Amino acid sequence: MPRPSALAPRWGGLLAIAILLLSVPVIGAAFPGSLRIPRLDPTHMPGLPSALFSHRTHGTFGCYACHPSTFPEAAFGFTHDDMNRGRYCGRCHDGGLAFSVRKASCDSCHVQVNANAH
Repeated sequence: MPRPSALAPRWGGLLAIAILLLSVPVIGAAFPGSLRIPRLDPTHMPGLPSALFSHRTHGTFGCYACHPSTFPEAAFGFTHDDMNRGRYCGRCHDGGLAFSVRKASCDSCHVQVNANAH
C-alpha cells in the first residue's frame, strides 16, 4: 500500500484539475456574448456605430488565444491603423486566418443592432 505522503501529489493534481473544470463555465458566464468596442474618437464618423465583437463567433479559439496577449481584459479602443499593422483584430483578420480588415465592408464589424428585434 502506498504511503499517504506518496498520494498527496496525485490528489493535489486531481483537485487542481477539478477546480479548473468547475470554474471555466463560471468565468465564461461572467463575460458578455457580444460587446461594443469603445471608440477612441466618438466625433469621427458619428453615424457609424462602434464595432460589435462576438465572443460566441470567436469561441472556438478559447480565451487564452487572445487574452491577455492580443487583448487586455478591459474596455479599450484601437484604430484601423492598429489593425492594419497586425495588432488587435488584425492579428487574425489579415486575409490568411480570417477575412482581412483592410478589405471588409464597414458593416462587417460596425453593426447597428435593432433594439426592437426579437
